[in-house]
Amino acid sequence: MDDLSNKKIEHYNKTILSLESLVRLVTTSKADSSISVTLNVHGTLVSGELVSAANYHKFLKHTLLSNLQEKDDPEVHGSIKESFESLEAVPIIDENDTFILNYVCIREAKIYLSDSSPDVSIPYWIGKLESVDGFFIGEMETDSTPPLV
Repeated sequence: MDDLSNKKIEHYNKTILSLESLVRLVTTSKADSSISVTLNVHGTLVSGELVSAANYHKFLKHTLLSNLQEKDDPEVHGSIKESFESLEAVPIIDENDTFILNYVCIREAKIYLSDSSPDVSIPYWIGKLESVDGFFIGEMETDSTPPLV
């Protein structure tokens, strides 16, 4: 096998190909697309809408800039805005169709550490694609029935 084949095999031994394909789909889609998923990340379940890293960066930029008024501190505001604009310019997939940024981003994330109700709900969650141990399509549904005693 050649060096490129070995690198691909090494990559796919660390990353779930079907999950990477879904990340690629939401990343390259022209629309603001999302797919409901639940990820297993070292035993912690993260459930919500899979979105692109660009979507996550837009949210983060908007959140930071809306909480910091330009008139209050124009230097810091300008610096944050400039940083995120340069981050938005970084390509996520290169000319060889290879991911440069190997992240998985979940919008409206619910994090389950144990039992059937989310321990934490947050607007966005981001993690490394290769840190995901497993996933399924669809979100976790909370169990509204009380536990048996």
